[in-house]
Amino acid sequence: MLIKKNYNYSLILFLTIFLFPGIIGASDCGDSIKPLSYFDEVSRYSLFLCFGLFIIGIIIDKKPWKVTALSLSILPLAVWGYVQFMVDFNDLKKNVFAYNALAEATLANIAEAQDRYKSEQGVFLKDLQDLYSHVAGSHGINPCVRILKINAGFSQWVAEAKHVSSPDTIKWDSSSGSSLKKG
Repeated sequence: MLIKKNYNYSLILFLTIFLFPGIIGASDCGDSIKPLSYFDEVSRYSLFLCFGLFIIGIIIDKKPWKVTALSLSILPLAVWGYVQFMVDFNDLKKNVFAYNALAEATLANIAEAQDRYKSEQGVFLKDLQDLYSHVAGSHGINPCVRILKINAGFSQWVAEAKHVSSPDTIKWDSSSGSSLKKG
């Protein structure tokens, strides 16, 4: 009886994970967005392929090859049409802007922590692990934002961050005025 009961629970667990795969490891970082240049390239190459197959279909004299080339030219045309008419570029741009704003806010928190550490110790902080403890006084580091690089000297510091779902990288440079201003 105990084995049958455990079997039922594992069957329910398996079905739940199978039907709702986002339950385990669910993240609220958003869907990853490809750069807009990716969509431009897909559109351009599919259009070139469509025209190429269409011209080949016109030039070839043998009927089976002609029909095949002309029929295959429809597929890249459909890909081009999907990119042009089904992809919502305004929504993509809005989401990229929001993700970049989160990365910039995280860099602003790091700037605040750097200023606090500089006023206490006299130098900027280079070690990212030590920086995490000093950022706790501000709003912290967003878990969806990755700090790619941080370079600190005696009088300035530079950091780069990227939201995991955004194609863009945000750079913060303290040499352009106050360290609390974006560079």
